[in-house]
Amino acid sequence: MKNWIQQMLLWRKKTDKGRMALGKVQKEYRENDVCMGELLDALPADGLSIEEAFELAITAKKWADGDRFYRSINDGEPEEL
Repeated sequence: MKNWIQQMLLWRKKTDKGRMALGKVQKEYRENDVCMGELLDALPADGLSIEEAFELAITAKKWADGDRFYRSINDGEPEEL
């Protein structure tokens, strides 16, 4: 059984065809009383590559929660994304 967030998003997906973008994520976030992590789990990444979906998730979490993300390659110095 799908939760109410997934049901609502599936309904909206039927009416809103197209590529997922930050603007759509921000709109859903403003209209729903859920945390960004739950919202991103429920939203389909339509039309995005895995890299684009990752970048969208990072950008959305930075925008919503002020999160900071870092990466370290080969045990090198961490760099902020």
